[in-house]
Amino acid sequence: MASTSQLSDTLSARQFAEGLLAGLAVAKRSKISASQIHKAFLQIRTEVETSKVLDVDFSDVDYDPLYGQSGWLDQFLARAQRDLMISYPNPSYGRIEIKVTPSEGKEMLDEYPNGAIFKELSQRFFEELSARPS
Repeated sequence: MASTSQLSDTLSARQFAEGLLAGLAVAKRSKISASQIHKAFLQIRTEVETSKVLDVDFSDVDYDPLYGQSGWLDQFLARAQRDLMISYPNPSYGRIEIKVTPSEGKEMLDEYPNGAIFKELSQRFFEELSARPS
């Protein structure tokens, strides 16, 4: 999770992804579909890069267009599960449970520059997760 001091204006990709999880927690979206997570993350990343609404360093984030997967995102999700931010409670791994509470999510977002924007980005991320596969 984010540190207790104010974050710098340029966010790392990990801080960005943690902000999305915090925004989902604040919105009380404790269960999300895992089936479209790579596609949804890429879509939100592209929107942020295009709109420049946040300054995020995505240089470490890879994306394989052939398989539609990001090794970086897989590693982030594994770390988030280790850090007890999320869990995969079922054997099919088709669902992710957000373990960050709404109050913890608010506390995390309060440390971010423009933290309020994560509420909107998390809603868009949730909509992308819920979209039918193309």
